[in-house]
Amino acid sequence: MPSKYLLEYIALRMFVFFIQRLPEKLAVAAGKKTGSLAAFFLRKRVRLAHQNLQLAYGDKVSPAFRKKIISNLFQMLGEAAIESIIFKRKDIAANIHIRGWEHLENALKRGKGVILIAPHLGMWELASYVFGARLENASTVYKSLKNPLVDRYLIKNREKIAHLDLIPSKNGLKQVLRKLRRGKMVVMLFDQNAGRNGLPVKFFGKTAYTYSAPAVFAQKTGCAVIPGHIVKEDAHRTHTMVLDRPIPLIDTGDKEKDIWANTQQYTDYIETIVRQYPEQWFGWIHRRWRIPRKIARLQNKAPESSNNP
Repeated sequence: MPSKYLLEYIALRMFVFFIQRLPEKLAVAAGKKTGSLAAFFLRKRVRLAHQNLQLAYGDKVSPAFRKKIISNLFQMLGEAAIESIIFKRKDIAANIHIRGWEHLENALKRGKGVILIAPHLGMWELASYVFGARLENASTVYKSLKNPLVDRYLIKNREKIAHLDLIPSKNGLKQVLRKLRRGKMVVMLFDQNAGRNGLPVKFFGKTAYTYSAPAVFAQKTGCAVIPGHIVKEDAHRTHTMVLDRPIPLIDTGDKEKDIWANTQQYTDYIETIVRQYPEQWFGWIHRRWRIPRKIARLQNKAPESSNNP
């Protein structure tokens, strides 16, 4: 194991020890300041966020407005890091207000399972505590951290608050299928670049390669697909989690076309939510619209080929 992993783990434990001994409001304020400071050092991410906002909105938003969105986003990410440290089981009921839970309950009664699709928006990690506390054998698909020491530590601390089965995104599709066939719920964060294995759908009017797994599972199992999101409210440590009605499955009999159409309508939901809360969407600092290299090369060669006799 690389020595840097141990150093990262020790640094994390020291940071957690320090934050847990601060008064709550001071800890949250420190998180916001840390987020702002991170933006100063992560200049490449800030530039990428400006580029993504320009791509998504064009000239409809000013540079000053883009700067405000990015500043608020980094402050919120810093606060989210603190929230993950100070959050307690009692905070699930006290700090998170839930709307639309009945949609999930009704869908689960069908016995065919539920996929809940959501964006990396607000303090999305807190939603997992709600599902873990309220549902039996609920799961979420997650990407393991490179540092196994930090990964195990974060998972252990999450389970102290509320248990939620974690399905690794790598080679985890069979586990998802088993969960759905047992009538359980699986959360999938659905707003990242899927690379060459994704489907090219429209997001803010631009091509974005998107995971087709929710559409494939819905087609294969008949599970409900429920869209949801969590947003940070202005009040201190207050959040609202919203679960919407299931998105009807498009089923024309053409499986490939239906997978694309369903993936597009799931993406449309994500876009609607991001437009409502742009300052809370983590995706601005990621390459959501990046075209896979292999596909980009083929696109670049296409004009040359068309000119050949």
